[in-house]
Amino acid sequence: MIKQIFDEIAAESSTNEKNNILTKYKDNKLLEKVLYLAKSKRIKFFIKQIPAYVRNVNALDDQLSHKTLYELSKLSDRTYTGYAAIEHLRNILENLDDDSAYIVERIIDKDLKIGMGTREINKVFPDLIETTPYMGALPFTEKLAKQLFSNDRPVRSDIKMDGRYQNAIIQNNMVELVTRQGEETPVGDAKFLKELVNLPDGVFNGELTIDDEPNRLIANGIVASIVDIEEKRDIRTEAETNKKIDAFIKKHGDYQSFINRIAYTVWDRLEIDEYFKKGTKVKSNRKYDVRRNLMESIIKDNSCTMIRIVESKLVYSYTEAVKHFQEALSRGLEGTILKDINGEWKDGKYDWQIKMKLEINVDLKIVGFNYGTGKNINVISSLNCESECGLLKTKPTGIDDYTMKLIEENQDALLNTIVETKSCGISQNSKGEYSMFHPVFKMLRKDKNVADTLEQIIEIENASKLLT
Repeated sequence: MIKQIFDEIAAESSTNEKNNILTKYKDNKLLEKVLYLAKSKRIKFFIKQIPAYVRNVNALDDQLSHKTLYELSKLSDRTYTGYAAIEHLRNILENLDDDSAYIVERIIDKDLKIGMGTREINKVFPDLIETTPYMGALPFTEKLAKQLFSNDRPVRSDIKMDGRYQNAIIQNNMVELVTRQGEETPVGDAKFLKELVNLPDGVFNGELTIDDEPNRLIANGIVASIVDIEEKRDIRTEAETNKKIDAFIKKHGDYQSFINRIAYTVWDRLEIDEYFKKGTKVKSNRKYDVRRNLMESIIKDNSCTMIRIVESKLVYSYTEAVKHFQEALSRGLEGTILKDINGEWKDGKYDWQIKMKLEINVDLKIVGFNYGTGKNINVISSLNCESECGLLKTKPTGIDDYTMKLIEENQDALLNTIVETKSCGISQNSKGEYSMFHPVFKMLRKDKNVADTLEQIIEIENASKLLT
């Protein structure tokens, strides 16, 4: 029955129709359990490849059932491990009919092959599958920042990291790195992973950087290259992988040494049950400083060298907070995050965490257009822009659907006209070329015909660092 439902959904290309089909079966508890086991990030089966098996023609109980799923739980709870786990799975598969065995394979592979993700499934089965929680910070306003100091207690000013965000989920002496979207991130046999394995179960929030590489743009590019190589080892031939590694070595240096230089800087931590909590946005009512002190103890007690807690300072006034922010900028860092020391951990963005981050608006000249991908393949989704002097080049994104279509239809007329952009400041690569951090499209400027020069943009950035 479950296989027939999956086939029905897979045969439909429309997302709405897939949802309608799944809704027809929303009272099917066995289906609900299959969906959960296959899609939940919390459930791991610790088997990389389905073992070869031959169906037992004399099997009596050969239909997929709750009993079958219970037997699968002996893999996820580690009742069986290693070779015993493989044999247990083989025994399950051999005593099922073909359709039922197919569903078990889908569960083990964590791939339903029906073209529906967690969001779509949760629309039919509310809160069935845990989503990846993320607590961000609200953008800076003087009012919000000063409000943090209204309770007559100090505020934490954490250095804002600008690396590659990762959650590190530690369970049963195993570690999984996942992105904000819940996707796994392989980084080889990095030293920090070996340190994480020995830590108590829990989930860290942090970012990956490269030791001794102060330029975050370069560091992020190196980490991205390592991730690309490692996550595609199974789909590339050994020769193709070696070619990628050789290209990396030619550009950066020894591949393994860079893997060993990946550092993991953490700023918050949840317990496993808090991270996977369902049905509520509140994840942890423990105060921020309580969570931070626990992190410090864990890292210190385990003599971690490649896992660090984010640099932080207690500030006692808004003036002190601005001073610390400016000190961070003077060191070439992105900024700071002000945090209420009593703040809870909650999925979303709330007024107990305020982002003290450089943000500047500059006018640039449009010199080219880039079509998008996916649904935006036929419209312009980013622009090639440069300063009036041509010394700074960047590609602002974040264009709304209406404007993308407008630009696509008027490319000739818009070439060499002015666009206002927002970014986190000026960046410079290893070749000395200037660009912008995270450039975002704001608006077309029909009232202007001259862009800002690099010199003017530097002045704008310096003025913004004063937070006035």
